[in-house]
Amino acid sequence: MKKVISSVLFSFVCLQSCVYVESDDHIPPRGTHTETYDLQNFDELEMGDAFQVRVVSGAKFSVSATGELNDLDDLDVFVHEGKLVARYDDWRNNRKRMDIDIVMPDVEEVNFSGAVNAKLLGFENLPSIHVELSGASRCEFDGSAREMDFDLTGASRLKLSGNAKFLDGELSGASQLIAFDLPVEESDINLSGASQAQVSVSKLLKVDANGASAVRYRGNPAIDKKLSGGSTLRAD
Repeated sequence: MKKVISSVLFSFVCLQSCVYVESDDHIPPRGTHTETYDLQNFDELEMGDAFQVRVVSGAKFSVSATGELNDLDDLDVFVHEGKLVARYDDWRNNRKRMDIDIVMPDVEEVNFSGAVNAKLLGFENLPSIHVELSGASRCEFDGSAREMDFDLTGASRLKLSGNAKFLDGELSGASQLIAFDLPVEESDINLSGASQAQVSVSKLLKVDANGASAVRYRGNPAIDKKLSGGSTLRAD
């Protein structure tokens, strides 16, 4: 009987060891590779998983990803209803750097989450663009648009340069807007949770800030402000 029990226990331990090996994230690297994707007809982006994203304006669509082969095997890149989506099929905690390079004629909306670091370059005379960042993501935009609006949460950071007419949006959870280099005529921003904004406005600046948030502005706009919870608004 003791031999039977010992045999069963030994088998159980071996099984557990096998399960551990199968679920272990320490998969041997296979080297860096670039994968290209034949995808077209999109003007929106949705990406997460700490990707390094570079988007430039161009007449023809182009999409590529450069990273560890194991990660590329798990990377799913597709277009759905005019939106280019990039994400991993499953979760692993030891992902290597993944660079995603995109060329597209026009961009209307981007949604970056999970510590994405993105740059959007060379887009001029856009009618409008919406930028949504969450989960400590960062995005830089250099270009021009008539209207720009944004939604920043979870310690995200948006840096803008170029020019626009209107700049509106919301910041929460210690997020940052850096837009001294994007002069606008009017701006309407809402801040909470110790968020910060820097704007350059010529005609009208509306600010609703609470929770120790701070706004600095350049220019000589008319001011419409609502401040609470130790928040501040001051000229730079």
